[in-house]
Amino acid sequence: KNRSIKQIEDYEAKNTNVYLEHEVKSIESEHAIAISKLIDENQRKLMRMRNELIEELFGELKSKLKAYTATEEYLSKMKAKIEAVSGAYGSKANLLISENDMKYAEELGACFKGEAQVKAKKEIEIGGFIIEFYEENIFIDETYDAKLKEQHNKFYANSELILN
Repeated sequence: KNRSIKQIEDYEAKNTNVYLEHEVKSIESEHAIAISKLIDENQRKLMRMRNELIEELFGELKSKLKAYTATEEYLSKMKAKIEAVSGAYGSKANLLISENDMKYAEELGACFKGEAQVKAKKEIEIGGFIIEFYEENIFIDETYDAKLKEQHNKFYANSELILN
């Protein structure tokens, strides 16, 4: 009889231990899942903050570049670049500038070494120019829009801006 009670107690103790181990593993698993979800959520928040900071930075840069396009220095640099680029390539081209820079169309066209048609291009939002040498199939983009976008992509890829 004592042996039978002992066997039952041992059996129940074993079952209880198995049950408790199972419950502990289940709780540990739920805990690990909850922690993983929190980590993922925090990573998403940090990435969102990083993107917002980068966009804010480049928004400020864009504003400063737009302000710069109203200066004499900007016009002077445009003339010099157009002269240099047009002298290095073909003679017939389209000189594309922003709608805002069309007030300089005559001056900029006069700097071109060769024959150029000066046209407004809506896609040039900030400033700079594009030259299309159509006989040579050469396209030169010297817009601040393109340069800012290129720097934005480089910064985004290489900034190592880490928020913890």
